[in-house]
Amino acid sequence: MTMNKHSSVISVLFSKPFLGILLLFTVVSLLNIPVLITLWRHGFDDGTYSHAFLIPFISLYLYFLLAETGKLQFRNELAITPTVLLVISCYLLFVTANAQISVGYWGALLAVFITSVTMLYRFNWYIVFPAAFLIFIFPFWGILVPILQNISVVAVTYMMSFTGVPTYVEAEIITIPAGVFEIAGGCSGLRYMIVSLAIGSLFIFLNIRDTKKAVLFLSLTILGALLTNWIRITALILIGEYTNMESSLMDDHNTFGWYLYVPFMILLFQFGNRLSNHATKEIVPFTENKVNSISYSSILAIITLSTLSSTSLKMIFSSSNIQIINTEKTNRISPLIHHFSGLEFEGNTNKRTYFFNGVSLDAKPTYYENELLPAGWQVLDKVATTDWHRYLLKQNNKMAILSTAFEIDNIKVSSPSSFKKFRLIKALNGNHRTKLNWYFEPCISPCVLSN
Repeated sequence: MTMNKHSSVISVLFSKPFLGILLLFTVVSLLNIPVLITLWRHGFDDGTYSHAFLIPFISLYLYFLLAETGKLQFRNELAITPTVLLVISCYLLFVTANAQISVGYWGALLAVFITSVTMLYRFNWYIVFPAAFLIFIFPFWGILVPILQNISVVAVTYMMSFTGVPTYVEAEIITIPAGVFEIAGGCSGLRYMIVSLAIGSLFIFLNIRDTKKAVLFLSLTILGALLTNWIRITALILIGEYTNMESSLMDDHNTFGWYLYVPFMILLFQFGNRLSNHATKEIVPFTENKVNSISYSSILAIITLSTLSSTSLKMIFSSSNIQIINTEKTNRISPLIHHFSGLEFEGNTNKRTYFFNGVSLDAKPTYYENELLPAGWQVLDKVATTDWHRYLLKQNNKMAILSTAFEIDNIKVSSPSSFKKFRLIKALNGNHRTKLNWYFEPCISPCVLSN
């Protein structure tokens, strides 16, 4: 009995459908290493997305189960609709990667994974979910932080009204007699909601077939995650009040949240078992005759389209050498700029032009860690025109004017959002080279900002 079970597992592992998934994911990933680097930099290395390490393994395991139950079957011929969708996905990946739009190329790569699977395998909703499950890796969930943050402030304010503790709320700041709390982005509850969505959707995929029951269960996972976070914040405020802010939980409050979250998940799974369809779930044992012939034209199309939109090949064939001109001037007042490929000074002035060749997807003037303002200087006033952004700066008794402009294809803009639009337009032609113009001018006479 044991030998037969082991033989079945081995036969599935090395069967063509499951092996095809492994090869497909490997090829698409290798062709888009720059995108994976950004995922590591912005997602895997962030506490909010610490679950991301498990997601690929869960996805592959789900495909293993589909192969075992006979639901993962190759297409025998090239299908038109999946091919069109893959063309669109690859084109979007090409454009958004050239434009260095993070949310764009993350979403496009996810679409490439999903459409490639539906193009290579006979379509059913079962084969879509494991590829779509990869959405929990991509760090574009941060757009929900301000919304969840505001909801948390309202919910915690309401819950504190029942405690008898004097509470004053202004924006995200909550003041009590013992001290001050800030409901920052990390307190929005996003990490609990992402984990709940991942676990909840996985439980539904494996156990629930009724749509109404699935919606009910998923709604409870989201509501429970948010409620857990609200209780966590309220409890921490009360603990801070009654311990005069001396409890160790004031420093390590994230771990405390998971202590509350785990019991909720246990109760949720118990409720989910009542909704599950174990008795009616269809299980088709895997047999060798389930392995059908593959469409080689589909394989050729996937490889061709993925190669044409590859961000890895762009990185290989683009120059990545960093050139710094007039290096003796680098001790002057300067911004903190990352991933630039060239730096040019203008004469003896502190006028700098940073060049970005776009080889790295984070090599752009608007990279989130770039600091345009020189360290130690305070902004007194600022004026934005179409092409320049000017700041009136002060440090001790010194004054200066800083002018900055983003540039692509000789077009200067002051707004990051406008710059993103121009990058998208120019990316249609494959243009991804950009500049940052940075001019720092100390004031000899009183400084005046002009448009």
